[in-house]
Amino acid sequence: MKFSNRMAAACCLVGLCAGMAQAEDVTLRFGTLIAASAPGVTEGANVFKRIAGELSDGSVNVQVFPGEQAGKVTQTLDLVQSGALDIGVLTSALYSSDRLPLMGLLELPGVSASLCEVAGAMVDLSAPGELIYENDLVPNGIRILAYMPYPPYGPAATRVPVDDIEDLKGLRLRNAGGLMEYTTAALGGVPVRMSAPEVYQSLQRGTIDGVLFSFLSVKSYDLASVAKHGATGFSFGTPGDLVIMSERRFQSLAPEQQEALVEAGRQTSQHWCEYVQKSELEDMAEMREAGMDIHTWTPEQVEQLTEVTASVSKTWAETLDARGVPGTEALAAFRERLSQ
Repeated sequence: MKFSNRMAAACCLVGLCAGMAQAEDVTLRFGTLIAASAPGVTEGANVFKRIAGELSDGSVNVQVFPGEQAGKVTQTLDLVQSGALDIGVLTSALYSSDRLPLMGLLELPGVSASLCEVAGAMVDLSAPGELIYENDLVPNGIRILAYMPYPPYGPAATRVPVDDIEDLKGLRLRNAGGLMEYTTAALGGVPVRMSAPEVYQSLQRGTIDGVLFSFLSVKSYDLASVAKHGATGFSFGTPGDLVIMSERRFQSLAPEQQEALVEAGRQTSQHWCEYVQKSELEDMAEMREAGMDIHTWTPEQVEQLTEVTASVSKTWAETLDARGVPGTEALAAFRERLSQ
């Protein structure tokens, strides 16, 4: 099934395709860590807001609070669960280690599928009765309205050339956390955690040697001005933003408002993956033209990177299995969806 139809099908699965009555107007607080000028807001949150308003004939008013104005990203899940926030944006890497373990699928290295295919596979596995739904969403009392994965992360901005896998050894690399810490370590790098806004100054001062980012993020944070090298062509993971809502709050809305939110999430996810795929190529070309040295991994290097990082996925799955979470089953299901 095409991604553009998956979330519409999910709408019917939860009974939202029935007849509708007139709904009272509702205002929903939408909190995100992302700055107001960043693509995650301009091409994500604001798109969701507009579509939800249009589809509900104005009965759903989404108020967007960017830049952690409505709460810290580390508190977002709790804020949504408690009702202090109606809709929130989670970063997968912050929660994949404990409360949303199967979101680690977004951070697996070596995935060669397109972003829309990745998002579509995650939507499939988040449908009622599926693995993410039963193991991540139901226990937390939430639903995911939209998946917004970023283009494949890699050493997109480094202070030194990265033309060979050996060049990664010993580099202090900022990463998004979660599985990418293990991927960095498997390749001989030194994983460093810090917030995205701290990266520019850390690169400038030499506190870190590079960052695992997409080129979309390199442009957003102007990192090409302090890091003149990078590499592309192998995914170190596709961490993403998850637009969530508590199931209790969702069920409190009128059926037509529920349907508007589900459809707004579907359209936002589709718009996002198409936008970032296009922007990633444009941003990379622009940086190369401006003089940035961006190495493209050769087929032989991709094969070597795949071999070295293969243990990361296996270890992740087995670790979850030991916790009673179906990691191996989820990994197989995710790969199966991507192959369809």
